[in-house]
Amino acid sequence: MVRHLDSRYLADHLTPASDVASRFRLRSANRQQLLVPRCRLDTYDRRAFFIAGPTVWNSLPDELRDPTRGSDSFKQLLKTILFSFQFLLM
Repeated sequence: MVRHLDSRYLADHLTPASDVASRFRLRSANRQQLLVPRCRLDTYDRRAFFIAGPTVWNSLPDELRDPTRGSDSFKQLLKTILFSFQFLLM
């Protein structure tokens, strides 16, 4: 999904775990996860897009992060998952 971003700026700051040599053989590389940069300040840095974005992406179910899934299918499954989470919270 990261490779298909229209904005080069965003794609340059989001690093797939499979692109990092030391993580190439880890499960996170096969699960389409993103590398989450370390943050020094707990309050402000964790809310920055380049930390919060990969954290949220990595928390999604594996079937949603499937790179072969089209954008319409992605949106439909995301909506289904978000609705199911909402009903679990009630």
